[in-house]
Amino acid sequence: MASLSTPHTIKDTAPDVIECKTDGRSSQDHRGSDNDGKCDRDQADKDPSALEAQSPDEQTTAHSAFTKNEKRFIIAMISMASFFSPLSGQIYYPVMPTLVGNYHLTTALVNLTVTTYMILQGLAPSFMGTFADSGGRRPAYILAFVIYTAANIGLAVQDSFAALLVLRCLQSAGSSGTVSFGYGVVSDIATPSERGRFVGPMAAGVMVAPALGPVIGGILAKFLGWRSVFWFLVIISGGYLVVFSITMPETARRIVGNGSVPPKEWWRMSLIQYLAERRRVKKMSAEEREEHEAQQLVLSNSASHTRKLKFPNPLETFAILLEKDALIIISFIGTVMFANIALLTSTPNIFTKIYGFNDLQIGLCFLPLGTSACLAAILNGRLLDWNYRRTATRLGFPIDRKKGDDIRTFPIEKTRLQTFFPLMSVGILTYLPYGWVLQRRAPLVAPLILQFIIGFCFVAALNTLNTLIVDLFPDRSATASAANNLVRCWLGAVGAALIDQMLNGMGGGWCFTFLGLVMAVGLGFVLLEGKYGMEWREQRRVKMEKKREEKERKEEEKKQKGEELEERQQNGTGSGNGNS
Repeated sequence: MASLSTPHTIKDTAPDVIECKTDGRSSQDHRGSDNDGKCDRDQADKDPSALEAQSPDEQTTAHSAFTKNEKRFIIAMISMASFFSPLSGQIYYPVMPTLVGNYHLTTALVNLTVTTYMILQGLAPSFMGTFADSGGRRPAYILAFVIYTAANIGLAVQDSFAALLVLRCLQSAGSSGTVSFGYGVVSDIATPSERGRFVGPMAAGVMVAPALGPVIGGILAKFLGWRSVFWFLVIISGGYLVVFSITMPETARRIVGNGSVPPKEWWRMSLIQYLAERRRVKKMSAEEREEHEAQQLVLSNSASHTRKLKFPNPLETFAILLEKDALIIISFIGTVMFANIALLTSTPNIFTKIYGFNDLQIGLCFLPLGTSACLAAILNGRLLDWNYRRTATRLGFPIDRKKGDDIRTFPIEKTRLQTFFPLMSVGILTYLPYGWVLQRRAPLVAPLILQFIIGFCFVAALNTLNTLIVDLFPDRSATASAANNLVRCWLGAVGAALIDQMLNGMGGGWCFTFLGLVMAVGLGFVLLEGKYGMEWREQRRVKMEKKREEKERKEEEKKQKGEELEERQQNGTGSGNGNS
């Protein structure tokens, strides 16, 4: 396990983040030699303290002060966290028939617990995402898992439908924000040139869980009873919370810059960070310690205005959807999730009728889709990074993995979408005949092969769009991901609710053909993003810059008025003393 001590450099390419200043100047250079960045990075990997030996100018230009191994550990932790929300939704399905008999309820009432879960799954990140952006990733994760673990304990011991309904809502509220937090962490530590490989494992957690959840839930419910499903979630979430609290550092750039500003509050600092910082300071000489304390005081003062916790504002999430590029991308992601959830939720019923499978066999049928989803998330991340480097080389755009690239003049939209369109096209072409294959009662291998291809293409394509969302909103990545999650979950809930009626009314063949055609139409709108996205992004940047300048102007005017008022009061006091 990597030792996540506090590094000692600071820089970011996104606005509204902490920036370390040296010699009265702030480094704004986002570009440099790719080879130089590689040398520094390799040196830091061998010896994390090597970053301390860099010159002051070098210390101010690194995009992330975390070493390669630390980044890998951070990504592994957030990938595991993103697994919980979809897992909790899908692991519940095998126990639903048992709950119907246990509480003497109708199927419709038990289905209500699924509907409310998905509604909260979409809505909760609207609050939690903005909290993670403003208050920090670490407290947001800890709060989310405390709520989630407590809800699972309640679900394991409850004995009434009312408690089941309420606790399922709490379970959803606690776990659902972890996905948007994860995209925020990726934005914190990864430059655009390496972002694809980091988003990949996260997407794997989100997309593999729906396939594995029914398998795990079916096995537990069959051999240990329905309560064991929730106790299982208690054990893994509680264990994760302990490991996270001990090892995971704060990464939010508003709080710790690029990782070099040490958090002062105990709840922002991991135990490993705290102990490592104490050991490092203890080894310093008196002169080094005095210099270190002076530097940290400057850094802490520059960060103090960003460290205060703010009440979550869900309107910021909805404001993301007012941006043309975000609306197009997020709407298409929601459309694909509608189709994907329709396929997933219809599989148990259809496969039972056609092949006569039991719950455990049905759960095993999800493994091909889950395997392909995992492969796609990992491989597509590397493909995204390779295509970024290829495009940058062709355009003569210098890549700097150390400082991060200023992509204001880089066609990031076209670059990301170059890999998206082939993958999504293959996925849609495979989705179109899926219903007809089932309707003709083809051998089991046929629909499973189609599911494997669909899973690979859909996950790879959505991974690309999720990466693009982070690229477009680097300073509001968790909030933008929350907006994405809102649309994705709510359209997924609609898909889960309507698929039975659609299958009954249209038949399996035309139902999946219709959904495939809807996705094909959506591709046309994504083409608009590729054509006009860079222009829209620049318009947003100029608009935000004007707002920032206006805010600074008003603050300066307010400050001047305060100084003038104070001066008049002092003059008045002086005149009064003279007259007396």
